[in-house]
Amino acid sequence: MSAPSQSMIWTRFQQELPQALPDFLKARRWFGGKTRTIRSVEIADAIPIPQVSTAAALLVARVNYAEGPGETYTVPLLEETASQASEPTNDHTRIRIRADGAEHIFSDALASPAVLQTLFDAIREARHFQGRAGELVGVPTRALEPLRIAAQGKLQPSLMKAEQSNTSALYGRAFVLKLFRHLAVGISPDFEIGRFLSERAAFPNIPPMAGALEYRDGQGELAAIALLQGFVANQGDAWEHTLKALSNYYDRVAADGHATAGASQSEPLDAQALLGNYAAEAAILGQRTAELHAALASDPGDPDFAPEPFSAPHQREISDTMVSAVDEILGMLRKRAPDLPEHVQPVAGRVLAAEQTVKDRFRSLAARKLAGPRTRIHGDLHLGQVLFTGSDFVFIDFEGEPARTLAERREKHSPLRDVAGMVRSFHYAAYAALFSRARGADAKSGPLVAFASAWYRAACGEYLRAYFARVAGANFLPADPGERDFLLNFWLLGKAIYELKYELNHRLDWVAIPLEGIDMLVGRPAAS
Repeated sequence: MSAPSQSMIWTRFQQELPQALPDFLKARRWFGGKTRTIRSVEIADAIPIPQVSTAAALLVARVNYAEGPGETYTVPLLEETASQASEPTNDHTRIRIRADGAEHIFSDALASPAVLQTLFDAIREARHFQGRAGELVGVPTRALEPLRIAAQGKLQPSLMKAEQSNTSALYGRAFVLKLFRHLAVGISPDFEIGRFLSERAAFPNIPPMAGALEYRDGQGELAAIALLQGFVANQGDAWEHTLKALSNYYDRVAADGHATAGASQSEPLDAQALLGNYAAEAAILGQRTAELHAALASDPGDPDFAPEPFSAPHQREISDTMVSAVDEILGMLRKRAPDLPEHVQPVAGRVLAAEQTVKDRFRSLAARKLAGPRTRIHGDLHLGQVLFTGSDFVFIDFEGEPARTLAERREKHSPLRDVAGMVRSFHYAAYAALFSRARGADAKSGPLVAFASAWYRAACGEYLRAYFARVAGANFLPADPGERDFLLNFWLLGKAIYELKYELNHRLDWVAIPLEGIDMLVGRPAAS
C-alpha cells in the first residue's frame, strides 16, 4: 500500500490534530513545557514520510503558551493499523481523532523500523521530502559510506529506550540517529562541530559525523532535525563510570574505619592512593580535553573556527551578565534560606555575606586586558558528555547549553570554560556518590565529607595536570599562568552560580554542592 498523498495527510493532520496534541505532548518526557499552560498548538508543517505501509508524517508543531514565548517541536507520527490500534494503551500514548468519517489512531513514528530505515536512506541518498511549508533534506558526510560498508549490511534499526530531551535510534552497531525534539532555527553546533572534527581536524575521540536531516522552510531558514553518527562501543558515560569508582573509594574508606590520612585540606594528596585506577583515567580525560581544544582551534583560515582575540565589549557583556545573574540567584538564595537543611545554613550564610566579593570577581573581567584568544569550545562539558570505552574517552553532544540560543552556543569562549565545567562535574560526582551511599547527616556533614573533598581535589589535580601538560606552548590558551588561573577561577565561579540556581529550583538536598564550590572560590585570593 502506498502512502497517502501529501494533501490528504496535511488536511487530516491540520484539521484534527491541533486539539489532540497538547495531552500527547505533556505525556512525553522530551517535552519541555510540562509546567506551562498550553494555549494552542499549530501545525506549521507536515512532511510525509514515504515508503511505509500507513500514513506517516513529520510534524513541525508550534506550541503557544498562556505566558512567555512559544516553542517548536518535531513530532513524527504514524497511523496505526487496526490490529495495532486494538492493543491496550493509556489515553496519552496514542492520539485518536475522527476524520473522513472514521477514527484514526496515531503513535510516535520513530517506534517503526520502516520509518527509521526511511530516515537513514534519506540522509544517505541526500533525498528531499516535500511538505506544505518547507522540506526535509538529507545531508550525508564523507564518513557515512565507509561506515555503512564496514557494517556489512548489519543495520537493523531499533529505537533506544533511554529518552531525554532528544530521541535516539541504533542501526545495528554502526550508526546512531539522534532526533532533536525541540526545534531551533539556525546552524546546529552539534552538526557543525562534529563535521569539522570528523572531516577537517580528524579528531579521533568523537563519534564520526555521518550526516544530518535538515528542515528548510519557504524563507530559506534551516533547522537541524536529526544527526547521524557512527556508533562507538562503550561502557556508559564517564559520569556513571566515575560514580562506580567513587563507590569503590567509599568502600575502602569505610573498611579503614574512616581513617583521616589525606583528607585534610592542608595535607599533600597521594592521588594514586586515593583514586586507584581512576588517577590514570582522570589524566587521560585531561589529555583528551586538551586535544579536543587543539583540534577546535586548528584552522585559522575558517572564520567560524579561527581563534579570535577577546574584545573589551565582549568582556563587558560577559561581566554584566554574570553580575546580573548574581543579583538574581543570590536573591533566590536569600528567600529560600529558611527552607535549607540545617547543615547547609552556615555555608549559605557565608556565600550571602560574600555577595559583593562575588560581584567584584565578575566585574574584574571587564577591567582586565586578556592576551589569550577565544575559540570554539564544547560549550557544555561535564562527565555526562563523555563516553568511557574501557580504556579511553569519547566526547559527545556538542549542542551547547540548552537554555542558550543557537547563536549564543556558537560563540567563541576561552577553552578554560570547558575545563571549569569538567572540574565542577568532579565536585558533583564526589558528593552525588556520597549522598546515594549514606542518607542523612553522615552523608552531608559527617566524616565522609572530608573524604569526598579529598577525592575531588585529587581527581581535579590529575585532570588539570594532564590538561596543562598537553597544552604546553599551545596558541589557544594565554601564555601567562596568572591569566590562565584568572579565567579558570572566573568560570568555576560562574558554573557554581548557575548550579546554585538549578538546585534551588529542583533539589534543595543538593544545594550544598554549589554553595561549597562558591565558598571555596571566594574564600581564596583572586588570581592577579
